[in-house]
Amino acid sequence: MADHHGQIAVVTGASGGLGARFARALGERGAAVALVARRVDRLERLATELQAAGITCAAFAYDAADVAESDRLIAAVTDRLGMPTILVNNAGVSLPNRAQDHTSDDFEQTMAVNLRAPWRLSQLCAKAWIAAKTKGAIVNIASMLATRVGPGVSLYCMSKAALQHMTACHAVEWGRYGIRVNAICPGYIRTEINDSFWETDRGRAELARLPRRRVGTPGDLESTLLYLIDPASGFVNGAAITVDDAQSWTL
Repeated sequence: MADHHGQIAVVTGASGGLGARFARALGERGAAVALVARRVDRLERLATELQAAGITCAAFAYDAADVAESDRLIAAVTDRLGMPTILVNNAGVSLPNRAQDHTSDDFEQTMAVNLRAPWRLSQLCAKAWIAAKTKGAIVNIASMLATRVGPGVSLYCMSKAALQHMTACHAVEWGRYGIRVNAICPGYIRTEINDSFWETDRGRAELARLPRRRVGTPGDLESTLLYLIDPASGFVNGAAITVDDAQSWTL
């Protein structure tokens, strides 16, 4: 993978799980990393850990559900680290419920975090890159449920399907400016949020259905992220790469 010294990466949802792993991977390859999430205390701990390893980074509080936060965030990152050159839209939310029982608030929150925030952050970065006549890379974290349906998570599926389509739309419009936009569609990934679930009867039953009786780890997505921002993948644009160990074919 290429060296990313001189690159400035924004990683949302960086307080744990996939986001923390992505931030570390980018930082280890030389990028300065904006660690972005709501849980600032966790971001600060991660920033201290990464800085001790020689990684340039800074923590930025960000509530993806707040429509005004995206503009403030990009301005703050630019002021502190410089204009971003890489954007990883990783922050997301899932509010499981039966479709008939979801509320309007559930809908608004899911779409605000999973779709509107990535849309606005992408738009802000693209405008800056076009104005500066410089290249940029965006990676949206969608889901295998962007093209499959999971029971009890209809809003999540809808938002991720829209995010995948947004990826292609932006790739088509911004490709002429040297901006590449791609998506990763993960399968089940074990993180602290769902760790206890896999030890329950329901979780073990779900594992038994999977092709290799296992779920992924954040590290299983790292190489795909690095590939999508690497110059070697320069002809890859508008792609949605499923990384799920064939899990989606069991749905």
